[in-house]
Amino acid sequence: MGAAAVLAGAGLVLSAPAGLSPMKSAPEPGGVVVATTALPDGSVMVTVLDVAQQRLAMYEADVKRGRLKLLAVRDISADMALTDYNNDPPLPRDIRARVEKGADALKTPPAPETSGSP
Repeated sequence: MGAAAVLAGAGLVLSAPAGLSPMKSAPEPGGVVVATTALPDGSVMVTVLDVAQQRLAMYEADVKRGRLKLLAVRDISADMALTDYNNDPPLPRDIRARVEKGADALKTPPAPETSGSP
């Protein structure tokens, strides 16, 4: 991730509306996505996603002082390979099983109900 991406993010900070800046189009393959979020203290969170390198970087931009602080960088390639991680129930696999069971139930007629009392 180059300095140009960070500077682009900082440029967005100066003109970004409050909240998350909308992404106007899908990133080019190998491109960079920059999003900004205004924080309650007046600073701005700048998130940079490098699609080619599969890295996520987060910065805090202090607009008043003209400072940009790197908070975290993460290689997300392994994250994208995970499934069912840190999810609250029902897990995606459980939902999938329920949907498949429901589809099977539609294919076969329901069993007749029997009452246990005479």
